[in-house]
Amino acid sequence: MENNCENNLHSDSVANMLKKLSSLWKHRAAINNEQLDYESSYFDPLKKDFSEDLLPFSKHGAWQEASDEMKSKTLSYAWGIYNLKTIYIECDIVTPACEDIIKAPSSAFEDKMIVQEVMSEALLDEALHTRMSISACNYIYTMRNLEPLNFSDFNLVQWRRRIISECTSEWERRLTRFAIACASETLITDYLKVMSEDTSIQNICHEVTKAHAIDEWSHSSVFSYVALDVVKSLNTKEKIYLRDTLRKTIDVFASNELGAWETVLKLINFPNYKDIIADTGDNNEISIYVESVEAIIDRIGINENKIYVSR
Repeated sequence: MENNCENNLHSDSVANMLKKLSSLWKHRAAINNEQLDYESSYFDPLKKDFSEDLLPFSKHGAWQEASDEMKSKTLSYAWGIYNLKTIYIECDIVTPACEDIIKAPSSAFEDKMIVQEVMSEALLDEALHTRMSISACNYIYTMRNLEPLNFSDFNLVQWRRRIISECTSEWERRLTRFAIACASETLITDYLKVMSEDTSIQNICHEVTKAHAIDEWSHSSVFSYVALDVVKSLNTKEKIYLRDTLRKTIDVFASNELGAWETVLKLINFPNYKDIIADTGDNNEISIYVESVEAIIDRIGINENKIYVSR
């Protein structure tokens, strides 16, 4: 009886928080506010299109010795890589996880309606983020008179595709889709923070990432609260699988995407680009990502100290 009371209190708490987030969505979400107007936005050709600190090779000698023109082109394509990867994350990773929950909410959800409501709101946001990324990307290509980047082999998307193909049961596939989306929504919030606070970059680039960051902060909360309900119905083996997949996503998400960078640097004939690729490690500053995902793991009770073999 005591456990039932605790579960009911837990469910009420999750439902109440999701209702609050849904209420905030009606006023906060970019989709419910005036859209950015690219045509009337002031373009400053002397401003950077991307935060230089986020380049994986910003301290490399070949980068530091490059001409301003070459650096400007590279930063414009960095904006292209960021937006193209965002499009793939929204379409191939987050959207399927939202659809899973909207179409067939877990039996663990006490209030299925509110869960479907917040996930459908997140799905609307992701569609707008995809449009924002396409428009923002093409705007910079047009203003800079650059050939659009054609690249699709992003590590996170390829890795997700591979591990789902290796799953041997439907519960593994479903938890994999949810875990990677949950971690991605948290990790992208950390990443967006840098550019959304960088006023030295092109105004439209700053505004796009700022609007995206506000939405993703809410999505991170939505996914973590939904995860609290998901975990309730899992056995020990499933909890461990969820935890391990959340952690594995960190390493892949933090990838420097050297394949994309090699494509870009070769395209613009960047001097000594092969040396840059060879000298740049594949993994970014993973430490900036670990803490936020570990906080979710702890909050939903699936870290090593909280999982007990009870089934």
